[in-house]
Amino acid sequence: MESKETKNNGNDGGKGKAQFEYPIVGKSRAVDQLVKQIAVLAKSRRDIVIIGEAGVGKSAIAKNIYLSGKTVGNDGPFMSINLSTVDDRELELLLFGQDRNGQGVPLAEKNSVLEQGNHGTLLIENLEDASFRNQMKVLSFMNERKTRKAGDSGAPVDLRVILTMKAEPSVLVDQRKLLDELFTKLKDAEKVDIPPLRQRQEDIPLLIKHFTSEICRDLGVADLAIDINAVDVLVRQPWRENVRELKSVIDKCVLYSTDGRFMLPPELVDEKTEVVKMINNIMAGQEFVLDKSLDVIEKGIIERSLEKFGFNQSKAAQFLGMTEQTFRYKLKRLGIASARARS
Repeated sequence: MESKETKNNGNDGGKGKAQFEYPIVGKSRAVDQLVKQIAVLAKSRRDIVIIGEAGVGKSAIAKNIYLSGKTVGNDGPFMSINLSTVDDRELELLLFGQDRNGQGVPLAEKNSVLEQGNHGTLLIENLEDASFRNQMKVLSFMNERKTRKAGDSGAPVDLRVILTMKAEPSVLVDQRKLLDELFTKLKDAEKVDIPPLRQRQEDIPLLIKHFTSEICRDLGVADLAIDINAVDVLVRQPWRENVRELKSVIDKCVLYSTDGRFMLPPELVDEKTEVVKMINNIMAGQEFVLDKSLDVIEKGIIERSLEKFGFNQSKAAQFLGMTEQTFRYKLKRLGIASARARS
């Protein structure tokens, strides 16, 4: 899921079934289900729990739900609190507008999200990163939902809460990262599961195209021709940081690109990729830089030979049928670190 504000959700190669401020790019079943779920949840004021690994776009989905549900009677603000970055005192002020001492006497007061957010939505991010003390504040807030000022009994507020976490609540309880009481409370909330990128590889080519076009547009340059072999390399990556990591890599690809062609950054290029690319380009009659491709292939072969012989240069050189002098020259020319290539 992508989190930058645009006009189209990018489904079916950019021809989406719905319009979102924060595009949902892909053609997988998970993406289709998510689009439908957003449409349903946008009409409701029920609390929501969004579950997914870091980088899948949980906050963007929350904003899409909010923006899709804005109506004349449901046009309050969108507010967010990241629990991984606030301390106990700050959270008390944000939620209730008070910082109280042990006797309940306010030490400080400010306008809380409740006073500002009637008919709005509050996004509470990274619930499992909060201390149990702060989780108790969140639970109290969700149960009360009314203003709390000194000398005032408080007024009810219509405020929908959307929470995000990186794992299932039951798993977090077992890991001692989520209060049992909060886990019970969240059973009443609607749940949105966002699968990691590695489980929906069919979305990656569309995301590559989407991010490349977006970055090129931001830079004011023409779209790049994306090589199918480069796409194959990117699809096979583990993407531990999900869409966020993919976009960062596409930024690098655009940076390294020349002559209107999409180029992978050096760390993702290996000799196997170059061999396939060379053969495909030859068969298609496309131009390519032979010397550069051969250097990549040769470097990969030498590095693998060094690894095979425990980085013994003499044995690796003999295995490859070259003198040690020639071998050392190639190490230097190809930029293979001499510290690794120890004899």
